[in-house]
Order: sequence, then structure tokens, then C-alpha cells
Amino acid sequence: MARLLFTGKAFGTFDLQNGDAAKKSLQNLLAVSNLSFMKQVHGNTVETISSPSADLPEADALVTNQKSIALAVQVADCLPLLLQSEVAVAAVHVGRKGLLNGVAVAAVAALKQFGATKITGVVGPHICGNCYEVDQSMFDEITKQHPATKSDGRNLNLFAGLAAQISDIPLVNLNICTLENPDYFSFRRGGESGRQVGVICL
Repeated sequence: MARLLFTGKAFGTFDLQNGDAAKKSLQNLLAVSNLSFMKQVHGNTVETISSPSADLPEADALVTNQKSIALAVQVADCLPLLLQSEVAVAAVHVGRKGLLNGVAVAAVAALKQFGATKITGVVGPHICGNCYEVDQSMFDEITKQHPATKSDGRNLNLFAGLAAQISDIPLVNLNICTLENPDYFSFRRGGESGRQVGVICL
């Protein structure tokens, strides 16, 4: 069974410039030899982590089948998706662009390549469908391809879109909105630069 957790502001920030102290604390808490992060670019690249490395891969999903390695995804309002199975785990950064480019679909496929058959997911704190308002053109673009994201007005429900996109994977939504809850970093709340993480390991 995988171990997973989501941090909030109280744990500190995990942004790439100022996150070293929080990263070290988290690695000690999990008692793992390596805590892998990624340089997230709103793409759909999935990087397989097979051994400890100081390199920061340019990707939006990490997968591993190594028990000594924990995987982390940094977010402020996007969806931190943690996928677990009997043989491998994944940490996935799913924002509006990630939904469009199918990064979660690619991460599920990567887990299946490891032989995973029973895959489940947990989505941590993210901006909710009541708060995520976008302009009309963006709203039209997303909802045309992913009708499940349609919420009130010009709001997008990214979790609903993700659940529909990988409908064969049971998902749990923690239902914590980063914008509504001041205990979490939110870029939409005045451009906060801090990041919390979702982290998972076998």
C-alpha cells in the first residue's frame, strides 16, 4: 500500500527557489532516501524515476516502482493527482493545460507499463469549480473538449473533467479549495508565489 500526503502553508513552501528547507523536512518525515521533484511546464511528459538523482526533469508527471523514492508534485491552484497501484506510483500535475494535453492519461499508461492493474487516485487541495473563473474563449475551449468541466457562469471544474477523462480510475477528491482556504497557497489569491505539494511513495 502506498503512502501519500498533501502539505499546506504550515509545512512551508516548496517552490523551486525557496523550498529546500521544506523538502528536507518532508524527506525526513517520509524516511526515504530520495524525494523527486520536477520542473513543471504544463506539458504531458511522464518521467520514470528509477534511481536517486539531483537532476530536475522537465515533466508534469513522475512514476516509479522503487520503494526508496518518493515523488512530489508542486501546486498552488492546479490539481495534485497522486496515483497508486500494487507495483508503482505516480505524481501528476493537472491544470487546465494538463487536462487538454492528457497528462493524466499518459501517467496511467506509464503505470500500466509497470504491470499495474489496480490503479486508484487521490486529488489534493486545488481551486474548486465555484472559484475557477476564466475568460470566455478559454471557457469555450475547455468545455468543448471536456464538457464535464462546465460549472456555473464561466467557471471550470477541473476535477470533474479529470474524473471523466480517466473514468476507469477511481478517484477521491479531498474537496479542499486552495482559494477559499487560507491554509493553502493559491496563485489566484493575489499571486501568492508559494507552493504546497502532494507526495507519494510505495
